[in-house]
Amino acid sequence: MRLRYTTEALTHLEAINDFISERNPAAARRIAAEIRTAAQRLSEFPHIGRAGDAVGTRQWVVRRSPYLIIYEVDQAADEILVIGVFHGAQDWQENLK
Repeated sequence: MRLRYTTEALTHLEAINDFISERNPAAARRIAAEIRTAAQRLSEFPHIGRAGDAVGTRQWVVRRSPYLIIYEVDQAADEILVIGVFHGAQDWQENLK
């Protein structure tokens, strides 16, 4: 399946990178790579994540990190749409309603 990110998801990724880079640039690079790897895995195994809190979404925990990828599977378009990347401690559910 093809992998696509919403504008909001790309904004989330940039904010995560900026936040971590200020404190530890090496960790920021590692986390960014982990998120990209996890998202790519979704394109190979789209139903690997559990059913999400918002209707029609799924969520996948990025290994070795506190981050969640929130996504939708569009079988007809053969596409995974990443709609957000959030820290697990965030009140991110409100952003999906």
